[in-house]
Amino acid sequence: MKKISSDLEKIFYDSEIFKYDYIYIYSDLRYYLIKYGNHFSKNLLNLFLKKKKTIIVPTFTYSATRGEIFNPIKTPSEIGQFSEIFRHIKGVHRSSHPIFSVSCIGKKAEYFVESKMTDCFGEGTFFDKLYQNNVKILALGCNLNRVTFVHFVEQSLNVSYRYFKNFKAKIKKQNKVEEVNVRYFVRKLDFKRSLDLTDFESKAISLKKLIKKPFGRFSSSLISSKDFFDISSLLIKHNEYALTTKCSNDYAPSHWNFC
Repeated sequence: MKKISSDLEKIFYDSEIFKYDYIYIYSDLRYYLIKYGNHFSKNLLNLFLKKKKTIIVPTFTYSATRGEIFNPIKTPSEIGQFSEIFRHIKGVHRSSHPIFSVSCIGKKAEYFVESKMTDCFGEGTFFDKLYQNNVKILALGCNLNRVTFVHFVEQSLNVSYRYFKNFKAKIKKQNKVEEVNVRYFVRKLDFKRSLDLTDFESKAISLKKLIKKPFGRFSSSLISSKDFFDISSLLIKHNEYALTTKCSNDYAPSHWNFC
């Protein structure tokens, strides 16, 4: 396990990740978790924690849209084992957003998990705070299509292929169940294109705004939220469909394609 830690540390130093105080981590670590088990996630997190960085991890769940009660303490994350391991670490705070909850540890953790619950990507939401504080976005072992921050950009620009859908969500806090109306900027069901940030990535690299490095068998990508917003906005304003690609005929969207 010492070799894993040293390899990870070298990767992160090469990517200059440790230069930054606030880091939002998207990940797909299934290969590493299968190979090394939960020790991999713990070693990875310890590297950031010992540097006293503020770490934010998405712990999204669709339980509320299925009519279930969302409990920030007990409802599991639906986006991978790494996010579940992270949210159980002592000192981690989790937000109460019934769909796009995030978990955070470090300086300003309580600030980042306090956000508007009646919207998903608009002003006052976590994604707005991500932008306002220019938090660094880190994609580990996955491509940038997993970075949900793109929908903050799409909502800000009011793209035509998405619309506002309202959900009634139940949230359990301090032994009381509260019902809230949540506005979610979802993709139109008849829109036969899916998210594709290939052109965005090429543009960001050419502008020297995105650092992409090998991460074991996969890659890591690092970009600031403001650079992400500015570059994706530029592309969308030139071509509204710039961050999408045409779907195959047998394409069937799932709820995660909305996010």
